[in-house]
Amino acid sequence: MVAAPRHFGPRISLFYTGFFVVGGLVTPFFPVWLHLRGLTPEQIGVCLAFPLAARLVFMPLGSAFADRAPNRRFAIILFALLGLLLFIPATLVSGYWPILILTGLATATLGMTMPAIDALALTGVRRFGLDYGKMRVWGSISFIVVSLVGGVIIGHFGNGVLSPLLIGSYVVATLSAFLLPVTPPEIRAADDAAKPEVVSARSILTSRSFLVVIISASLITATHAVFYSFGTIHWEKLGFTGGEIGLLWASGVVAEIGMFAISGRALRKVAPERLILFGAIAAIVRWSLFPLATNLWTSLALQMLHALTFAAVYAGMQLAVARDVPEEMTASAQGIWQTGSGLALALATLMAGPLYGHLGAAAFPVMTIAGVVAVVVLMLPKGRRVSPTAPERAG
Repeated sequence: MVAAPRHFGPRISLFYTGFFVVGGLVTPFFPVWLHLRGLTPEQIGVCLAFPLAARLVFMPLGSAFADRAPNRRFAIILFALLGLLLFIPATLVSGYWPILILTGLATATLGMTMPAIDALALTGVRRFGLDYGKMRVWGSISFIVVSLVGGVIIGHFGNGVLSPLLIGSYVVATLSAFLLPVTPPEIRAADDAAKPEVVSARSILTSRSFLVVIISASLITATHAVFYSFGTIHWEKLGFTGGEIGLLWASGVVAEIGMFAISGRALRKVAPERLILFGAIAAIVRWSLFPLATNLWTSLALQMLHALTFAAVYAGMQLAVARDVPEEMTASAQGIWQTGSGLALALATLMAGPLYGHLGAAAFPVMTIAGVVAVVVLMLPKGRRVSPTAPERAG
């Protein structure tokens, strides 16, 4: 095992921390900021859906650029800096179209850092024996802390402080990118030379077994659309303080971390389809009851279901890839899954604006339709797997 460059792991952890400072503010409070700028629910839905759709184009381009850049740190710095430079004018302009274009491009551009930082982190795992989970978990911790602290600050100073907070989060992410390590040239050259040939995704797309998993998981992901778009606005209308709203968002991530903590041996004994089925049932329960949870404690209880509606589905998807897909095709399988879930969430987010605008809190239960369809899809005959040589899951 080659010795890692100085502080390789901690510097990657630092970037995950900085990146999720943005997520810890944007996820709970960006819809509130858009509402504060005078946008309607329908326009807010489009503003949230646009970067999700743009990611389908930006992600492959960003990944290709990162592979060809002088080093991955250079690519990450460039993407983070462009995101910051696009977001700053978004806080100064007025009108729907300038806000839509600038915030959408800023979010999608910053998002291009993820494939590059994951590749850098996996180099640390493969070459230096580092633990990916220990590097990545700091992102989740950052999200929790920032959601809580951001909620308290907004509760004390009001929503008018959102613009400087959001700009500050982009600044933190950009500064943390400058502190990233650079993979030693000889190791990167060896890794690039060892890349397998690009394999056609046709065999994945023609596997009914894997399509069942992809479609059902994507549908469950889409059930979160109204929540991600209007959850904070809904809680504000119920009279929750900024600190309480931050706590609610953070509690969902805590539940998610708890599920991932047991996603090793314990979850490997459960079929991927069953894990995803648990997520579908939890989504039906969660969004059916969401309008009825009008106090902090019932809302916190429902947030615990995020462990199933997100984390169990994500873990089930990864187990399905490991079970059904040959190693040389895992990158293609992950790409298909991320594209499918991103497209489903983008379409659902587009519908979220009109739904919430016309139905208010009753829009949340509408999302259970996708959960019900996911259950039906999971009941379909599975058919053959991607490859007869793919490893079978014991038991």
